[in-house]
Amino acid sequence: MKKICTLIVAPYAPVRAGLAALLRESDAICVQGELPGNTETLTRMLPGLTPDAILYDGDGLEQLIGILSRMSEPPALVVLGETPNRELPLLQAANTLPGWGYLGRDSDATTLALALQSAAAGLVVHEAQASSIPPPTDDVLTPRELEVIALMAQGLPNKLIAYKLGVTLHTAKFHVAQILAKLGAASRTEAVTSGARRGLIAL
Repeated sequence: MKKICTLIVAPYAPVRAGLAALLRESDAICVQGELPGNTETLTRMLPGLTPDAILYDGDGLEQLIGILSRMSEPPALVVLGETPNRELPLLQAANTLPGWGYLGRDSDATTLALALQSAAAGLVVHEAQASSIPPPTDDVLTPRELEVIALMAQGLPNKLIAYKLGVTLHTAKFHVAQILAKLGAASRTEAVTSGARRGLIAL
C-alpha cells in the first residue's frame, strides 16, 4: 500500500513535533516535513513541494486554502480545529481540493492516519462531534507538574527530570504519570502537544 506523504503545517514547533510523532506511529503515513504556517513561508515553499496531503493546525485556514487553490495539483487537506462553525464552511467551499477532512485537536494517531488516507483518496472526512480541548485553568496541573512538563517538552527522560528537580526517579515517574492522566494523553509526546495547546508550556 502506498504511503500517504504528509506535510505538517502548524505555528508552534512542539505541536508540529507532537503531530509528527503521532503520524510516525502509522505504517500508512510518511512525514515529508514541517512548516510553521505563516503565509509568507507557505507562499514561498508550498508550490515546490508535492505532498499527498497536508495536516494543518492553525488560525490561517482561509489563507492556506487560497494558496492551495493557486496550485495546479493541490494536495488533500486535513484540518485540526475546535471551531467548526467557522472552519467547515471554508473547507466546504474549497472546490479545488481533491479531498479534505476536519477533526478535533485531540484525535489519536489512528484517526489522523485514516483521515489523511481518505482525504488523499478524494473523500471528505468530518468528525461530526469533534471534541475540543477546554481552556487552560490554574488547577489543570500543579506547579511541580508544570515544571515537569516543561522539562518533558525539552525531551528530557525521567532520570534527567529527577536530577534537574532534585527528586527521586520514582517521584519523577509519578509526576509524568499524573500529567498524562490529567491531560488524557497516551504518551509523553501527546502530553506535551496537549500542554502546548492549553498554554501550559511557554513557547
